Amino acid sequence: MVLPAVAAAVWVLGACTAAGTDPVVGGATAAAPASVSAGTTASAVPGPDPATTQPDPGMTPIEAAPQCTTTRPLTGKGRVPLDAVFPGAETSAFSAPKEVVPGPDAADPARCPGGLPSRPHCDGLVPWTDQLADAFVPASRARRLVEGYLLTMPKQAGNQAPPESSAGTKAVTYSLVDLAAGDPGGLVDYVRAAFASCAKAVPSRVDGVDALVGTVRSEYGAGSAEVVLLRRGSHLVWASLDGSGWEQGEEQRALVVLVARLL
Repeated sequence: MVLPAVAAAVWVLGACTAAGTDPVVGGATAAAPASVSAGTTASAVPGPDPATTQPDPGMTPIEAAPQCTTTRPLTGKGRVPLDAVFPGAETSAFSAPKEVVPGPDAADPARCPGGLPSRPHCDGLVPWTDQLADAFVPASRARRLVEGYLLTMPKQAGNQAPPESSAGTKAVTYSLVDLAAGDPGGLVDYVRAAFASCAKAVPSRVDGVDALVGTVRSEYGAGSAEVVLLRRGSHLVWASLDGSGWEQGEEQRALVVLVARLL
């Protein structure tokens, strides 16, 4: 299960550091030269000509941080309404998904290096890469990543306990990836192998779409959580359905909504 997480690259332009330069104490001013007569203003004191001043050889330029990803509002599939998954939810929470796409430097392996792990990190969360979005998008060569979550809990739970320990909580966490042509990052093979290894997933079908369905340790106090991998064309979706509040047939209905909204 992936909870939303988003980071922005910060560009530092024209900054530099000077080795051996003494700091200026706040509020201190330099004493005027003795040759300056009383009454002469500081602006009248001649200074170095900027045109002839040479750069300090001790200055070291700071290179701007690489921009491997860009986060922006949704431009396509990726929004799943809460009431479509949890009709009549009393107490709820949900994310407002955004999409993460390759940034200006993503195609430069020197500035945005890396790839998917050689094997899945099964002690982590789906899809078991241990990579945040800023690393996952260039590593997977994906065209777009959208992450979201939906949660509901009984009204009587109120604010007395966190959702993780509230009986009756239901949570859906999902990710949608738009694959590049030919899947150059090998993401499909990686995730399929990770589902088989980490979730003991088996083939299934959800609303006419081929799927892998498995189970993992629950994060919300249930015995286990169901994880599902779906693909249609260039869209790849994985989702986790967790919590102890699911009634008969509700998980299947939630998956049908995900297929309709994300694929």
